[in-house]
Amino acid sequence: AIHKCCPSAPQGWKFNVASVPVAAYQEPPMWAALWLVAAAAGQQCSPVVKVERRNPLDPGTGYAWPDIYAGTWLQPAKRFMKFEPRKIGNIEGAVHAHVYGGVNGLQPTPALTRDFFDFSVEHFSYLTKMAPGKQGQDTFLGNITSRLDGYTHRHTFSHQYLERSIGIVPFGGVPSSKHWQALSSQMLRAVVMSMTDALSRVIVATCDEAHAMRAREALQGLERVVVHNLNLEKCQLPYLPRATQATLKRCLIQRARRERHVYRNEICESWLQGEDYAYVMYNDADLVLHARCIRSLGKAMDEDPTLIILPHKLQTFAKDDDPLPELGVAPSVRDLTHDVDSASCCDSGTYPALKHLDQGSFDGCQNFWYNCPRMLALYDFARFSEGTYTPLLLGNEHGRKCLLSEAREACDVPHRRLTVQRQYLVPLLAFGPNNQFEGLLEALTVAKLVGRTLLLPRYFDPHYRDTRSQKKKFGDVFDERTLREFTSVEFVDEDVIKLWKTSPKILASPLNKERLSKALHNVGFDQAPRKKAFVRSHSRAADVAQAFKGFSAAGAVFVALAPLFVVDGEQDLLREAARYRVRSERVRTLAATLRGALFPGDEKVLCAHVRREAETLGCVPGRRYVVCPTPQGTVPTATLLDNIVDRAATHGASRIYLAHAGGAGFEDEPSTLLASLEERGFDARTASTDMSVGFESLDPFDVSLVEQELRSMVESFAPSARSTWSQTVVLDRSARGRRNAKPLDVGPAPVKQRRL
Repeated sequence: AIHKCCPSAPQGWKFNVASVPVAAYQEPPMWAALWLVAAAAGQQCSPVVKVERRNPLDPGTGYAWPDIYAGTWLQPAKRFMKFEPRKIGNIEGAVHAHVYGGVNGLQPTPALTRDFFDFSVEHFSYLTKMAPGKQGQDTFLGNITSRLDGYTHRHTFSHQYLERSIGIVPFGGVPSSKHWQALSSQMLRAVVMSMTDALSRVIVATCDEAHAMRAREALQGLERVVVHNLNLEKCQLPYLPRATQATLKRCLIQRARRERHVYRNEICESWLQGEDYAYVMYNDADLVLHARCIRSLGKAMDEDPTLIILPHKLQTFAKDDDPLPELGVAPSVRDLTHDVDSASCCDSGTYPALKHLDQGSFDGCQNFWYNCPRMLALYDFARFSEGTYTPLLLGNEHGRKCLLSEAREACDVPHRRLTVQRQYLVPLLAFGPNNQFEGLLEALTVAKLVGRTLLLPRYFDPHYRDTRSQKKKFGDVFDERTLREFTSVEFVDEDVIKLWKTSPKILASPLNKERLSKALHNVGFDQAPRKKAFVRSHSRAADVAQAFKGFSAAGAVFVALAPLFVVDGEQDLLREAARYRVRSERVRTLAATLRGALFPGDEKVLCAHVRREAETLGCVPGRRYVVCPTPQGTVPTATLLDNIVDRAATHGASRIYLAHAGGAGFEDEPSTLLASLEERGFDARTASTDMSVGFESLDPFDVSLVEQELRSMVESFAPSARSTWSQTVVLDRSARGRRNAKPLDVGPAPVKQRRL
C-alpha cells in the first residue's frame, strides 16, 4: 500500500507568472529561486510506503514488519498525546510500544519512505561496539569523534524544518572514560544539529545534573534547543526514555487544554515556549538524522493521522584502515564528494543476506548477519565527504537492500523479488478446550506481531474429565477463512513436515513431555525441537517481538511456543484478533437454532455462565469466586441467584439462559437456579444439563461450543470471573462491540441514599 506524500508543488504556490500582475508580484529574486528549488525537491521526494505485517522472507513488494525498527519515529502530536508511556518496558519499547496495537482505538499505520535517503538515520552505537578493549580503544574512539566533529563543520544545514514540530532526545548512561565522554558529547552535538535542520524545536532530557552539564557544553551555541534535567532516581534504561516521553505528553496536553499546573508550568514553558505543536519526533542520542523530505512527511501525516513514519536505519561500519578490521570490513566503499542529501538510495525490495544464509544458519557470523564478510560482499557501501565520512551499509539491519544513485532520482516500485523460505510459529495448545482457544488467540496475535506464519492445529482435545466427547477437527470449531484475513495461517502438509525435519527449530516453552508430544501431534509433528529458548509469561508485545528477533537472527525457521499467558495483558491486540476468531458455520447454525427454539421473538436475553470447579486453582484467600469450591471461598447458590437477577434487571432482560458447568457438590444447582428464576417471573432455560432441547446427538464438547456462540450473539452476558470459558465469550463480545455484564462473583451495587 502506498501513501502519496509529495504533491508536485506545495499547495497555494502559483508558477504561472503571466497570470499575476507585476505590481502585485514583487518577491525578491532570491525567494523566487528558493521556491523553484523547493518545488523541484518536492517533486523528488519519494512516497511513503506502508509496512505489511509479514516476514521478510514472504512475498510482497511493501516493507516487511522487521524493517520498522530504527530507534526513532515521527508522528502527529494528537496521536502521541493518546499514547501511554508506561507501556515502554525497554529501550526498544520506546519505539515498538507506539507501533504495536491501537492507541485508544486509533490503530497505527507504520510507514517508511521508498528512497532510503529521504528519511533515515546513521546508527553510531553499532560502530562503537567494534571498539577494542584497552589497546587501541583511544585511537578508535578518537577516529569516530573526529568524523562527527568534521560533520558538524562541513555539512550544509538548510534549516528547512517542519513548522510546529518538536523533537525529544534522552541523553544518559555515558561511561566515565574521557574518550567515551568526548565521543558522546560530539555525537550528541551531531545528532541535535541534524534534528534542528528538520524540526522547529529540540528537547534534550537528562537523568541527572552531570549529564545535563555535559549536554549544555556540547550544544553550546545551538538555537531552538533546550537541555532539561529530569532528576530521575534511576538513570538506566528504560526510565529516561519513558520519563522524557511522559513529560512531553503532559506538557502537550496541558498546552492543548490551556491549563496551568503549579508544578509543571515552569517545565512546560521551558519545553514548549508557549507554542502549539502538530508533530513529535523521538530520537536516540546516537542517530544522526537525514530528513530532507520532512515537510512532505508532515503533509502525509495531515492526510492520514494514523501514520507513524520510521526512518531507515543505516549501519555505520569501520573501514579497513581502522583497528579490528575483521569486525567490519567493507568489501568496496564508494567515496562520494557530497552528502547523503544529494544522492538517492531506492528500495530494491530484496534481502540478499537472508537469501544466501545456509538454511538459516549464521555459521561464523557471531550474532548477526552483518558480522560476516561474505554477507557484506552482497551489499554496496558508501561514505560521503561532506557528511560523517563513515562507511554506510546501503540497506537496513534486516538486510533489505537499497540501490545507490549519486544524484537524486525518482524511486520506482521495486519489482525484484526473491523466492525465500517462510518462518513459522508452532502453537503448543494444551489443557482444556478454552485454554486451547485462548492459546490460539494469543498465537494469532504473536504470529502477526512477529511476522511468522501460524501453523494451525488439526484437532482440539476435550477436557480431560470429559469422557463422552471426541477430539474436534479445527474446521468443526472455527472458520479458517476469516483467520486468513487476519494473518498468514496454514495447516501442516508433507512439504512442511520435510522442512521441519531438516530446518533449525527452537522450543520456547517449558511443557512437560506428555503435553508437548500431544500438542505437536495435534499440529502434525512427531519430533520435538532439541534447541530450547525462553519467552516470559505476561510479556509486553515489544518484549515478545524482541525475543523473536533473536530467534530469527539465530536462523530458526520454526519456533514452537505454548502461547497461553504470553501476551495476555495486551487486550487491544487480543481483541483485534478475536474479531477474526469466528466459530464454524456448523456451530453458528446450531446456536441460531437453539435461540429460536428456546427464546422466539425479540425480548432481551441474558446469558449467565456459572462455572463450578472441583479443584481449588481458582481460589484466592479473602475473596469469593464462583469457581472456588471451598465454603470460605465460593459464592453460595442464594447469593448467585440474587446476582443473576440483578444482572437481568440491570440489562432489562426477561429471559435468562443458564450455562452451568458443575463441580462436586453442585450437581443439583442448575435445577435449583432455574426453578427459583421461574418463580421470580423469568423465562429461564438451559441446554447444559437438559438434552430435551433437541441436541441429543451432540456431545458435551459440542454443547459447550454452541452455548458459547449463543452467548456471543445475545443482548447481554454475565460471566464467572477466573473462568477461561467466560473469558473466551467476553473477548468475543468485546471484539464485536457487544455489552458484557458484571461478573456473577460481584454483588449488586449498593443503593445510593439521598441526603436530606
